[in-house]
Amino acid sequence: MSTIIDRRSALLFMAGSALSACAGKGAADAGTLFVGDQRGGSRVVLQGARRLDKVPYRIVWSQFPNAAPLLEALNAGAIDSGIGGDSAFIFAAGTDARIKAIGAQATRGMGPVILVRRDSSIRSLADLAGRKVATPRGSISHNHVLSVLEAYGQPYDAVNFAFLSPSDGRAALQSGAVDAWAIWDPNAAMAEQEGARILPGKTDLVPGYGLMFGREGAIADKRALLQDYHDRLYAGWEWSAKNRDAYVELMHKDTGLALDILRISQGRADRFPASVDAALIAQQQETADRYFRAGVIDRKLDVRPLFDTSFS
Repeated sequence: MSTIIDRRSALLFMAGSALSACAGKGAADAGTLFVGDQRGGSRVVLQGARRLDKVPYRIVWSQFPNAAPLLEALNAGAIDSGIGGDSAFIFAAGTDARIKAIGAQATRGMGPVILVRRDSSIRSLADLAGRKVATPRGSISHNHVLSVLEAYGQPYDAVNFAFLSPSDGRAALQSGAVDAWAIWDPNAAMAEQEGARILPGKTDLVPGYGLMFGREGAIADKRALLQDYHDRLYAGWEWSAKNRDAYVELMHKDTGLALDILRISQGRADRFPASVDAALIAQQQETADRYFRAGVIDRKLDVRPLFDTSFS
């Protein structure tokens, strides 16, 4: 079962049906933290690690289908914190988003991939020139396609991009409206089960990080709450890295995705807490520079002010 919804539905859902996770007596008096999440995301790892017990403030949750609308909500001041992909964050930063990254989860193993239909004449990543590729604009998959073109000595306009949401990209590949689809797990695993195949070739070209974000206003006004939530989330990430089977079961209940799809996804990559440090920031600068060269963002960007290392 697909759990993807479109951006407008996500923002309406955020506005109209936020869920609360409360802790002990007097939690409301200690303040409220508005947190954006994705299915199978932060709330699941916090529940698994029992880090939602005795929270001394109120957490109000809002669900989003991916990072782009979550970052929009952060920038609009509708939520205080959330998680999303690093490439999507750099893209949002290029449009003057008032957000900082305050935490990170690293992914090692299979990251985003490029899929084609089983009967496609495209045999490898080197054959993408002149093809139409669907991907969410500014996402880690968009970044991956650009890095593939670099690796094979192709110009950035060697492919024709169709910037589509994950659900629309999946449909476009199935219908033949595009030649290839750049996407991440578990979407990739689902597409494989439906007959698509992953193109072989140069991979692991861009580092993968999930970032914890803080709205600048929340960093100023709710610092103690954000720090506490940051520490709880890091404990949740530690738990999920060490308890994969239990994490998959919770994700299954939360997302409705098939257990075999989730097991494939979890088996193809390791995810663990990471420091927001100089090495991570340097890697994000590479993405920003690539986005500028490719015209994804319209100016050269210094990413250092976008990261707050003081929460670590």
